[in-house]
Amino acid sequence: MIYLLVLCVVAAAAAWKARVVVPADHVGVITRRFVAQRPERAYKHVNPHNARGVLAHTLLPGGHWLMPLVDSVECVPRVHVPPEMIGVVTALEGHNRSGRGRLARHVDCDNFQDGARFLLGDGRRKGQQGVQVRTLSGGQSYYINPRLFSVELRPRTYVPAGTIGLVQAREGGVRPPDRRFGSHVECDSFQDGEAFLAAGGEQGRQLAILGGGMSYDINPELFDVFTVDNVTTARDGLTEAHLREISIEEDDTGVVITLDGADGEDDPDDAVAPRVPGHSNFRLPWVFLANGGRRGVQEETLGKGSSYALNPWFVRVMVIPTRVLILKWHNKGQSEADNYDADLGQITVKVQGRFELAVDLWQNLQIPPQVAPRLVSQFGGTSAAGLGGLVDDPAPMRRFVRDVLGVAVTGYFNEIAMTNSVFEFLESYEDVRKNLTDRVKHALGKWGVETLETNLGDFEPTDPAMLDALKAELFEELKGKQLDQAVKNAEREDAIDQYLARAESRRVGMEIKGEVEALGRDNVAMIRIVREFAGFDVPQFIGGGGDISGYLSTLPLPAVQDLLTRLRQLRVDQQLMGPARQELPPEGPGPHRTGEGAADAGSAVGD
Repeated sequence: MIYLLVLCVVAAAAAWKARVVVPADHVGVITRRFVAQRPERAYKHVNPHNARGVLAHTLLPGGHWLMPLVDSVECVPRVHVPPEMIGVVTALEGHNRSGRGRLARHVDCDNFQDGARFLLGDGRRKGQQGVQVRTLSGGQSYYINPRLFSVELRPRTYVPAGTIGLVQAREGGVRPPDRRFGSHVECDSFQDGEAFLAAGGEQGRQLAILGGGMSYDINPELFDVFTVDNVTTARDGLTEAHLREISIEEDDTGVVITLDGADGEDDPDDAVAPRVPGHSNFRLPWVFLANGGRRGVQEETLGKGSSYALNPWFVRVMVIPTRVLILKWHNKGQSEADNYDADLGQITVKVQGRFELAVDLWQNLQIPPQVAPRLVSQFGGTSAAGLGGLVDDPAPMRRFVRDVLGVAVTGYFNEIAMTNSVFEFLESYEDVRKNLTDRVKHALGKWGVETLETNLGDFEPTDPAMLDALKAELFEELKGKQLDQAVKNAEREDAIDQYLARAESRRVGMEIKGEVEALGRDNVAMIRIVREFAGFDVPQFIGGGGDISGYLSTLPLPAVQDLLTRLRQLRVDQQLMGPARQELPPEGPGPHRTGEGAADAGSAVGD
């Protein structure tokens, strides 16, 4: 009876020892003794069987019955991963990794809570030692065997709003040397490391980026992620500016230069790459490459008023203004650093080899968005080396303004300065302005740039001391022109006088001819002599009077008699003619005859 009682006490004590209660938020780690050891050499410290040593499976919170004296249980806190953190798991036991990778491939084992399944495998592979590719998500607790796994808490990857995250793979295949990026793999924004490796993800820079304003469960042992918060750790010149979304203002257009893609043609006329469909404004660079996108300046531009999350390892965006630009030729050093007319110096024209004139010029122009890629391809900013991102560099536009607009204007003024004098140069101002406008419009039109307005100022001497010499030169030139004009006017007046004299001669000749036909030559001659006498101014000393009677008294008597006889005969002839005389035009004093008319009159009335 005593033995039975002792046996019952021993059995009760053993039963008490066999029951184990695991507290809440803890996990029970079992160590087994006094049993056979498994022969597998892969499990030196933790085994997935019920053999001697630490067992892979664990006890969850609550009561459990174990073999007394054989099993001992250690209760340890469960693993808790706080929000905004992830757990990076390292297997302390398992099979050796195959290949050269540093990370162990994933085994389906309930987030490492089923240690035995991890070691024995899930049908695809068995658990491997080392850092695991799969991580533990934050905000949860896990019943993990601490003898089999260690868990390191790491912060989640956060990309601030308005920025991007660049990813570089530390594990994966080795990409060919002629490719700048690893092959694109769909892997849930790099949160599924197993999918990345299983699909052939490659080491190095990745084409896909991480969008801003979100957090990601990314294994830092598999991927390096560069954000504005840690960009100082980058070694290739990456800055915060490269990691910000690209915004195009209302008055600009974005010209895209891809840093990777197929080789372009050697034809300079084909310097701008054609459009490629499906890449969502270069947000999906792997689609761009798969569809045959070419490296270099793209025909497709980024529209104004939008923001773009683009990979600066893949694209560079150059801002070109589409607003109306007012360009001014000015003295060096007066332009601001970002002005596109910084290389346009003051316009000076040397006329006649010694008079240097300065003039102000303003040119308004506008660049259509579809023209911008060609300007960038020809005037710089197309290098595929280095980093991309947003580039607000005025250098290409300055080169265009200098080499196209500036050369056209300078060439025009040099041409007209060689062919014109100072006076011609200044008096043809309107022609200069019009011809200059046409020259500028032609030069810019070849590039598709719109010419809006050309404003030309006044010409001024560059040296004030030359103003007097210039005035003197202009005065002499003007005086010469005035004299030339006076000679021309005198020649015109002389020609007019000759014309009037010939007309008067013809009129007098016709009149005399009519009188001769009516009265006879001798009578017409006598009448005209008397008319001439009647009009003479007789000197006061003749006869003491001023009329013709005094003059007649001085003539010899035969002359007076002959004159009276002729007058009487003329009167008789006039009475006999009667009506015929009345048809003759009235007589009166005529003008002095000169030239051809005088000669005709003399021949008509001469003896």
